[in-house]
Amino acid sequence: DPAVPAITISDSPIPPLVPEEMDPPEWRPVRRVLAAQLSPAASERLRPRARWWSRHLVDQVIESGSCELVTDLAFPVPAAVTLEWLGFPQSDWEMMSQAFHDPAAYPRESPEAKKASQAFAAVTARVKEEVAQRIAVPCDDGLTAIVQSEVDGEPVTPELAEALVFMTIGGGVDTTSALASAAFLHLHRHPEDRARLRAEPELFDSATEEFLRFYPPARTHARTVTSDVEFAGCPMRAGDRVLLSETAAARDPQVFPDPEVFMIDRFPNRHLSFGAGIHRCPGSHLARITFTELIREVLERIPDYRIVETGIVEYPNWFMIGGWAKLPAIFTPGGRRD
Repeated sequence: DPAVPAITISDSPIPPLVPEEMDPPEWRPVRRVLAAQLSPAASERLRPRARWWSRHLVDQVIESGSCELVTDLAFPVPAAVTLEWLGFPQSDWEMMSQAFHDPAAYPRESPEAKKASQAFAAVTARVKEEVAQRIAVPCDDGLTAIVQSEVDGEPVTPELAEALVFMTIGGGVDTTSALASAAFLHLHRHPEDRARLRAEPELFDSATEEFLRFYPPARTHARTVTSDVEFAGCPMRAGDRVLLSETAAARDPQVFPDPEVFMIDRFPNRHLSFGAGIHRCPGSHLARITFTELIREVLERIPDYRIVETGIVEYPNWFMIGGWAKLPAIFTPGGRRD
């Protein structure tokens, strides 16, 4: 039902997400479009941009000795990496990223959340304009690569290209920022993990997976029951809406020893924070790269940051994404690297 958001139990105006809300056989050739653009090798080529934006945005605050970690770093770095790669002009970045961030970051009836929900129309319009522009005048960017892709041997339609671009923006902006915010707060409250990560940078890979397990950015997904079934003693009828929790899955004691304990060197770590099976997040490789480059930059350049606890603002609800709206921090001022 196109009128019902398939991934969240809400009245969200988010349009159907492609290819997340598609099933085989239609799903496979469409999924290949994003998989090719966000493969491990393709994502690795964007690491220098993730490093550059992390360094540049730390430069903007490092001399002051204080910043707001979410709005100054955790939020704009993933947005810049994603939207720059796609090829959107920088004048669009704030509007587009806020449209995905604010509905979750503010109470649903707040002016900020209402304004952001209305902004989806503007995002959709800009996506439509830029897709049409790339069809007419190709460029060397992600938008052009998507527009010039093929599905079952045929060029993608403008409508499909628009849906893929919208999905890429939504998946690349607020999820990575939620993960980075969680890591900043955790390392503030657990100085022993911060010290160990600085002293043993080889732990970044395992630490990243543990941050993903312990603080999954996408905390819930909704689904619609297609036929009567009973699962683990819970009867469900066709048409029922169910909410599935990645957070609960990440704390399953049958899978994770001591699941309530954050282990910076946990291995193995088969979490579900990027999903599983055919709908596993195609942007997971770029998300890991962006996250690690940002955390490395902060730990290297403002290693003594302290978050002002009284100023912390967590997302008011679990509108699919969990995270923090405000994390004010102070630190010893340093020098720019620009």
